[in-house]
Amino acid sequence: MNDTRAQRAAAFLNSDFAAQFDDAAFRQAALRYDAALNDGGDTAGLSGADLYAFANRLFARELRQGLGERLRDGGVITAKRLVAAYLDGDAVILELDIHARRPDGSEYDYRAPVTRGRSSADTDEVLRIPLRRVRDRLRGAAMLAAGIERAGGRAQVLGLLQGPVPRATALRGLPGAAR
Repeated sequence: MNDTRAQRAAAFLNSDFAAQFDDAAFRQAALRYDAALNDGGDTAGLSGADLYAFANRLFARELRQGLGERLRDGGVITAKRLVAAYLDGDAVILELDIHARRPDGSEYDYRAPVTRGRSSADTDEVLRIPLRRVRDRLRGAAMLAAGIERAGGRAQVLGLLQGPVPRATALRGLPGAAR
């Protein structure tokens, strides 16, 4: 792996998203959900509550988009949580529970679908996420989980990426080699 790719991989593994893979339960969930949803594996014991808890972690970066947005009533969005997913042909529509705070300090929740611009504007179109993209994200999480498991943890992978790069050595004296 060249230095630039190793640096990008190390930067990714140092991200908040990758830090979740320090949690063995999260790694196991990624593997279980990937097997169930992408490979037609066993879905017994996979509850909706567990799936949504996992999905909120898997899509945490996207859920942070729009935090701090000012609403028509003067309130501000303070948190979002994925609470439902609906299949629409070959796409998924996600519904969020949104927590907001009014200017007077009172707080309230409301539900809304994820929109293309991740805003609460009436003109913002409901986002239809291709099912393939959701499956790909899940497959990527499972692959990362499996790699981290095999390596003995994220810290070990980071150590390999940030350690000295082995130098190629010349091979000498191979039988039949030209001299």
